[in-house]
Amino acid sequence: MDLNKRRLVAGLLWDAGLPAVVFYLCRVLGLDALPALAAGGLAALARAAYVAVVRRRLDGLAALVGAAFLLLLAVSLLTGDPRILLAKESILAGAAGLLLVGSCLIGRPLVYALIRRLNAADDAARVRLEERWRGDPAFRRQFFVLSMVIGGGLLLDAAVRVVLLSLLPVDTMAGLSTALHVATVVLLAAWVMWYRRRRVQRVAAEASHAR
Repeated sequence: MDLNKRRLVAGLLWDAGLPAVVFYLCRVLGLDALPALAAGGLAALARAAYVAVVRRRLDGLAALVGAAFLLLLAVSLLTGDPRILLAKESILAGAAGLLLVGSCLIGRPLVYALIRRLNAADDAARVRLEERWRGDPAFRRQFFVLSMVIGGGLLLDAAVRVVLLSLLPVDTMAGLSTALHVATVVLLAAWVMWYRRRRVQRVAAEASHAR
């Protein structure tokens, strides 16, 4: 495993695992479910703030997650229901899934838009990307497939967690939700790598037959 992949895995484990660890520690210390969940979320926010300070760059996704946490925390405190706060991951995963699937329905897959944005500073790379988008149907299709599969996976993850949240105790779901989040990310990442490798092999085979 190279250094970048190790950092990604470590970041995922920190982001997903820290709130659960803090939650269960608070429960052991005798806190009720809602303040324990709040403490776990605040620990995650503190980590996000620390990363932003170290990197000297505000992560827009982390800011969105933080805003969602604070909003749901307020609703949970008003209603006294910790399940509302625990539904944060389901709400975010569902929203992301809807954006990905919806972007395909309007003909502009979100994965392509993200790749294009990453290349915005490199004029030559951006032009090549746009030319392939306009002239290569197979190139366009891969972004539709990526966006639909990732979006569908996130929607399924959100739906499963909502159902489990309504059936299982909060103490169980606090850890299970983290496990489901990690499993979903790992499975989708593995599928993306498989799909990319399969596409590279197919392009290489087509080029070989053309010669």
